[in-house]
Amino acid sequence: MAGCLGGSSSTDRFRVFDAETSGTLPSQRHCNPWNPTQRGTWHPGALIYDRPVVYSPSRDEVYPLIATDWEMVDDTTLEFAFSDEWTWHDGDQVVADDWVMQLQMALEILDYQAEDGERPHQFIESAEAVDERTAQVTFHDPLSTKVAVQNVVADLVGDESRGIFTKHTDDQWIDWHEQLRNSDDGEMEGVLEEMTTTSYPSLEDAVGNGPFQVADIGDNVMIFERYDDHPNAGELNFSEYSVHLYNNNNPAQPYSNGEIDAAHTQFPVKNKQQLPEEHTLIKEGFSTNKLFTFNCGYDVSYDTPLESANVRKAICHVFDRQQVVQLLEGVNRMFEWPPCRVPGNVLDNGSHDAADWVEDFTLYGQNDTDRATELLEEEGFQRDDGEWFTPDGDRFEVDIMNGTKRKDIGVLKENLENFGIGTNQEQVDDATFDERRQAGEYDIMPDGSSANGIRALWALDLVPTWVQSISHFDPDTEIPMPIGDPDGADGTKSINVEEHIRQWQVTGDDQYHQELMWWWNQTVPQMEAMFQPDAGAYNAANWTLDAPEGVIDGTEDALYLIPKMEGATIEYNG
Repeated sequence: MAGCLGGSSSTDRFRVFDAETSGTLPSQRHCNPWNPTQRGTWHPGALIYDRPVVYSPSRDEVYPLIATDWEMVDDTTLEFAFSDEWTWHDGDQVVADDWVMQLQMALEILDYQAEDGERPHQFIESAEAVDERTAQVTFHDPLSTKVAVQNVVADLVGDESRGIFTKHTDDQWIDWHEQLRNSDDGEMEGVLEEMTTTSYPSLEDAVGNGPFQVADIGDNVMIFERYDDHPNAGELNFSEYSVHLYNNNNPAQPYSNGEIDAAHTQFPVKNKQQLPEEHTLIKEGFSTNKLFTFNCGYDVSYDTPLESANVRKAICHVFDRQQVVQLLEGVNRMFEWPPCRVPGNVLDNGSHDAADWVEDFTLYGQNDTDRATELLEEEGFQRDDGEWFTPDGDRFEVDIMNGTKRKDIGVLKENLENFGIGTNQEQVDDATFDERRQAGEYDIMPDGSSANGIRALWALDLVPTWVQSISHFDPDTEIPMPIGDPDGADGTKSINVEEHIRQWQVTGDDQYHQELMWWWNQTVPQMEAMFQPDAGAYNAANWTLDAPEGVIDGTEDALYLIPKMEGATIEYNG
């Protein structure tokens, strides 16, 4: 093995900060995608295992990898053509059967976990290998090609999206695969218990299929050497890739000290003075949102004045985001656009048509007390001597749960009180917080969530499931039409939120997306207040990253993906 286990500078080794730092020790990691403890299937598994295709959630684009082509051969069947250039690190050919085994195992787990009469997966029905080079995936319903690909290469019940981990001729995978497919319900619990708790294969013994293979696993560094039979190995002018473990999860210090060349996350940083002169960001399409969540009052026993969309809109209008700008800390940025459930980074760089669509949407956060007054009076609220009262004559007050450390929540409280709406804020423990938000026992609360892509923000297990469960919006609703007219000159349109998302995914028709964004803007179950970029970084003084922009800035693991892809490379240039 070339090189050493230390972190010294090397022209022949690309050194990356371990994103699992302060987590599982390298020697304890494994590459079993269905064992959630001590797993190394993402870090560093996504380096040593390749996947059929690369999906960029922030750009909603698909790029070839092991699969060189894919198409819907009929309305419900997606076919992948596998390259014959990929081999496992023991020299055996990578074939369609390897990936199909993984898909079938995941679907069997989902089938066992599903309720009677429930689909194991909302879209995927089955997977089969037609021959060594061809895999077919069958769906319950017709889907557009891109949505079909997105769903089949996503995590199904584990870390399946990070690579093809199941070699179909491996005895252990064969055994588990056969047991999952042939066991009855009484036996399945034992099979799953074994499979989801076994650390097989260990990282040290993993036989991957990516551009780097395991060379040495130390206490604080993992070293991988170039696998020269990988189809993209000739594009790499360095022979080693190392992943370094530290005592905390902040890569800024070792990056500034030149101990590592790159990091997946935790950038940008507030203090840039000590960073390398050629410091360059990656993964700029990723961010996290900080939101106000409103209790919409559907199907809960708690009596909230925010049950009315007009009241929620009024509160959003009263909010003065300019006051927050003066208080921003770290790398938080104001969400300067109308609520629309589109990532702030996407709206900022205009990389999607949604950046144009929102220009006609209602913009809140302007401390527009006149518009707030109109909306409240429409709902029967009255103001007397500077104080607002509900239609029942009670003092209008809102209960805010948690958020005492959020500067934007503090500004909202001040804005509401100055407008004559009383506020009561209570900080509760995590268990109470979770219990109350699920029961809808609050008026306003803070929330935070990843905002890593146009479609990702509208996943069926997110908006109609999770967001609905904490904001309690009515899934059957009306939106004013046309889009952009809150008064609804053309009347209203009835939609079911989940069905609208499903139709968007099935057809790919942007009309559904626009109407969903408009629904979010006019219903405001949540209001985006701030967002924080979640980028990575590398030192461009010594290294060049060459790949499509959708990969460099639009994928979570670009530092692992770029060395794999045809026409892309990481190159030492120091």
